[in-house]
Amino acid sequence: PGSPRRLGALSTAQLRALLQDEPRLQRAARLSRKFQSLQLEREMCLASNCTQARVNLSLRPRLEDGKASLAIKYQELQEIREACWDKQQRLEAYLEKWSPQSALGQLQAKLDASEAESEAQIKQFLAQDLPLESFLESFCQSRTRSHVCRTQLEKLQELLQK
Repeated sequence: PGSPRRLGALSTAQLRALLQDEPRLQRAARLSRKFQSLQLEREMCLASNCTQARVNLSLRPRLEDGKASLAIKYQELQEIREACWDKQQRLEAYLEKWSPQSALGQLQAKLDASEAESEAQIKQFLAQDLPLESFLESFCQSRTRSHVCRTQLEKLQELLQK
């Protein structure tokens, strides 16, 4: 009594007796084709899982090496990112310091200082605190600097207006 066909041939009393006899019921279940098919499928799944587990375990060193390599790459990326950020900050500071507007301001300050120096030399000369030769030499140099600064300032202003 293992197949459903054979069980169908049993009487009600025989079926009740079978239900009461646990070892005989288990033996009948084990002998059924469905059970054997499921058992075979289970064993095949276990074998497949075992094979897949071995493959996965064999790949573990490669995975660990890949993780370590990735961590190193991320560290390098972080260092490069920081270096780029530092360079960007320096570049922005440089561009701000050497912008055309900044150059105009510096030239204007230089021109103002040169003009003030010329005025101070004239006052010293008029107060007779500066001899004529010294005055002429320093005043000429001061006026030359003023002229060069004014010319540079005007040229830069022209360039910026274009």
